Amino acid sequence: MFVSLLAVSFALASPQDAAPPVPVARPDRYESAMRCAGVMAATSALHAFTGNAEAQARSDRNGRGFITAASVFAQPLGLTQEQLSEAFTASTTLALGSITRNPDQAAANAAIDQLNLQHDACLDTARAWLAEANGTS
Repeated sequence: MFVSLLAVSFALASPQDAAPPVPVARPDRYESAMRCAGVMAATSALHAFTGNAEAQARSDRNGRGFITAASVFAQPLGLTQEQLSEAFTASTTLALGSITRNPDQAAANAAIDQLNLQHDACLDTARAWLAEANGTS
């Protein structure tokens, strides 16, 4: 059904209809988005652990946004869904690793502080991408 609808839409498109621009491969943007998705997932997990449901929901929303961005940036790179899933798991594990594998409380607290800094940097990255997309950067 979808294929026939797609064929009809192509047949009805006038020659003046411009094709959407082909996304340019931006591995740096993909890597940043995937890293930030992991940071948001780690932040969400910490909020879940402390019982802060509102902050967890915010982190989850932000994380979904970064996953969406990573998926878009991955398209011209030819990455599969499985590769995206593996990258997300790895980025989340990396973001949580120094916190969860550290028996020293002071070091774990320092790792949480570092995660919070990464979280803020990711939000700044998203703001910069939005400003660039809106032509206000």
